[in-house]
Amino acid sequence: MYYQPSGRFTVSGILGLLGVGALVAVPLALLYVYAVWYIPFIYVNFAVTLGFGFGLGWTLKKMVRAGKLRNPRLVGWLSVAIGVWAWYVQWCVYIALLAGAGETESLGSRASFTHTTFQEDVFLGSLLNPGAVFSVLPGLAEDGTWSIFSVTVSGFFLYLIWLIEFLIIVFLAWMLPHSEAGVPFSELADEWAEKTTLPQRAIHFIDAAATKAALEAADWNHLQVRLQDEDTALAPFSRLHFYRAPSDPECCYLSLENVTIELDKNGKSSEKTADVVEYLRVPPRVCTELHTRFGTEIKVQA
Repeated sequence: MYYQPSGRFTVSGILGLLGVGALVAVPLALLYVYAVWYIPFIYVNFAVTLGFGFGLGWTLKKMVRAGKLRNPRLVGWLSVAIGVWAWYVQWCVYIALLAGAGETESLGSRASFTHTTFQEDVFLGSLLNPGAVFSVLPGLAEDGTWSIFSVTVSGFFLYLIWLIEFLIIVFLAWMLPHSEAGVPFSELADEWAEKTTLPQRAIHFIDAAATKAALEAADWNHLQVRLQDEDTALAPFSRLHFYRAPSDPECCYLSLENVTIELDKNGKSSEKTADVVEYLRVPPRVCTELHTRFGTEIKVQA
C-alpha cells in the first residue's frame, strides 16, 4: 500500500557518499569557522551553523540519489559518521586559526575579533591526532572562546553551546540524505521516481485520519478540488504530490499534505504543512485521472 525502500545499495554509491562527504566537509568547515571567527554576533553564528549542516546534508542527499542508495538506515548511519567527521574537522580548523592568532581588535563595547593566519601544518597535524585536539577543549572551555556584552562565555554554558552546535551539524547531515533514501524508486526500471507537485489545490481535510483511511480504501473521490478566489487566499487547503518513474508506469505514489497560511506581525505570509499520507501507492489509471483533475489550476471570480 505504501512504498517501502528495498534496502538495496551499491558499493560505488557507498564509497561516493563517504568520499565526497568527507572531502566536502573540509571546505565547508573552513568557511564555517572563518565566518564564526570574524562575525562576533551569536545570532548570525547560529545561522552559519545551520548553513554548515544544510550544506553538508544537501551534498550527501545528492550523493544518495547519484549512488542509487535505497537503504535509509544505512545511509542514516553513514551520514551521522560524516557529520561527526565534519564537526571534528571544524575543530581542527579552529585550532589552526588559534595557533596563528594575533592582535584583538575591538568593535565597540559589545564585540571584538582577533586577527589570525591559518596554520596549515597545525591543521594537518590535528587531523591525524584526535587525542591532541580533544585535550585542548577543556582549556578552551575554562578560558572561554568568545564573549557577548563584555561577558566571556565559559564552563558549563560553553560546553552546552558546543553540544547544540554538534547536534545541529550531525542532525542536518543525517536528515536530508536519510529522507532522500526513502523516496520511491523503481527497481524494475532502476530509476528514481520523479516528483510532481500538482498546481490545483484540494480542499483542506480537517480529519486527517479519516482522509488517510479513505485514501487507503481507494476512495479517490474523497479528494475534492478547492475553488479559490481572492477572498479565500489565506484559507487552508491541501496539496498533492506525485512520484512517478518515467520508465515504469506501475511506479506511482501519492503524498498529500494539509497547508495552513500564517501571517507574522508584519503581515508576511508563510506556509505550515502537515502530512496526511506519504508515498501511498496509486494505480496508474487513477494516477492519470488525478493528474487531469488537479493538473490545471482553476480560479473563479467573486
